[in-house]
Amino acid sequence: MDLLASLHFSLSITGPICLVLVLGIWLKRLGLLPDSFVESASRLVFQVTLPALLFLSMVRTDFSTMPSPWLILYGLLGTLAGFLVLEVLAARFISEQKLRGIFVQGSFRGNMGIMGLAYVQNAYGPEGIGAAALLVGSITVLYNVLAVITLTRSLGGGKGLAPILKGIVKNPLIIAILAALPFGLLGIELPQLVITTGNYFANMTLPLALLCTGASLNLKALRGGAMLTGCATVNRLCCIPVLLVLGAWALGFSPQALGILFLISSTPTAAASYVMTRAMGGDSALAANIIATTTLGSLVTTSLGAALMNYLGLMG
Repeated sequence: MDLLASLHFSLSITGPICLVLVLGIWLKRLGLLPDSFVESASRLVFQVTLPALLFLSMVRTDFSTMPSPWLILYGLLGTLAGFLVLEVLAARFISEQKLRGIFVQGSFRGNMGIMGLAYVQNAYGPEGIGAAALLVGSITVLYNVLAVITLTRSLGGGKGLAPILKGIVKNPLIIAILAALPFGLLGIELPQLVITTGNYFANMTLPLALLCTGASLNLKALRGGAMLTGCATVNRLCCIPVLLVLGAWALGFSPQALGILFLISSTPTAAASYVMTRAMGGDSALAANIIATTTLGSLVTTSLGAALMNYLGLMG
């Protein structure tokens, strides 16, 4: 496949997402997406529409097309290894302890649930979401645990792991995936009424979530903290996806598995990192900087990375 076709393929993945993000910024400036709406809509996505999307995707999934359990294990171990390396680097090179956890979280915690699934859907269709759901769900659990560990160590606050473990048990995304597994594995048919109703909610997810992401971007917050913001952005968008994909390629994973792994690992920093940092009394401006720069930067890095992988025949 020639390079021009590969670039066209990559833009078909990231182009629509970029347009909806820009539309979110514009609608916010017009006053059509006020902060109160964005906050409520974000909760609706997290608690209702995204779980509906994941549930229906898992129910419809042909489990013979799922990534191998080894890929899920690889994703978890790769995430943990990246976290440990970042912790060591932060302890060595960041003198101010209270900034270390924010830097580490901003570097490793990707927005897989929204941006990652949007990338995967554009690249592989609805079947791709089903194939990526278990991988995304597993890593999301690990993200939450590691984020609390690094912020608690850095900021010296919080009450340990008990609150986050409780949060994991009540996490709507994890509940949706686990609830769907018996239906997908056993081939149990859901009533058409349930499927149609669920589709109404599922189809809202990605447009609404991306509009809210665009409306939440604070470009004015990009002033200050340039060094840490830049390093975290490079880690999030370049180092982590490149190393994960190279390792998976060396281990012989399939091109589709490599493509899914790249698309979910090249995502920007999760918006939840800002919420958690602010709640724990950390430097929320730094967290906002990292989210803004990685969100805008991922549109470029993911496009270029997908084009290169597609050119090399590594996207499946």
